[in-house]
Amino acid sequence: MRRHSARFDYDALYRDLIAQCDDEPAQEVIAGQVWSLVQTEHATGLSLSQLSPSTQGDGTFFHLRGKPVVELAELSLSWNNREAAIGAAAICAACNITERFAGAEEVNGQDLLLKKAVGKTVGVIGHFPFTEQLRAAAATLTVFDQQPRDGDLPQQAEEYLLPRMDVVAITGSALANKSLPRLLELARGAWVMLIGPSTPLSALLFDYGVDALSGSVARDPEELAEIVREGGGVQEFKHAVHFITMQKP
Repeated sequence: MRRHSARFDYDALYRDLIAQCDDEPAQEVIAGQVWSLVQTEHATGLSLSQLSPSTQGDGTFFHLRGKPVVELAELSLSWNNREAAIGAAAICAACNITERFAGAEEVNGQDLLLKKAVGKTVGVIGHFPFTEQLRAAAATLTVFDQQPRDGDLPQQAEEYLLPRMDVVAITGSALANKSLPRLLELARGAWVMLIGPSTPLSALLFDYGVDALSGSVARDPEELAEIVREGGGVQEFKHAVHFITMQKP
């Protein structure tokens, strides 16, 4: 299984994704309570909002509508959580173009992940609605989370245990919170899926050790923007998107 390099360069992954963005202006930029959104004429990108008390009032955050997507994507490099979420959403807006995936089979990555998990040692970064189904399919399942629930392990445990996994599922929000490069390095020997509405559908990520991408493409951009603006989550906007899964050739 080919991997990108002996060690990951944090900037390289982000710079490569930013380089895929263009100068198309953002028609809508929303920092919702749950999700952040960047919308152009041709696509809508989402990222889980990275809100915290320490970052709610600072950063270059206003008057972003009309700016080129590539400029907004640069915010993914920011250590300000709100800016980083907008930057990650801009990257998704550049990659998850509705027309590009027109006619593509709508596939939720859950099904592929469950198939890969059968009898395997599985690690999951973040919580998913199908976690218990994964637990039933896998030989063992370990859930790592920044805010562990009962039975979870804290993110510090990733350093020790991810290299032992056969299959690893990483939430797409790892792009915005800057954990993705290190997670991919740790999971070098595993089959890796990046999954969730925050996932950029870019084949570039296959070069960084991802084997499958499962993300969302807007079906109804106006409804999607309205739901994000009002603080809705996946359950509310799932009918406004297509779920698309890409596998490494």
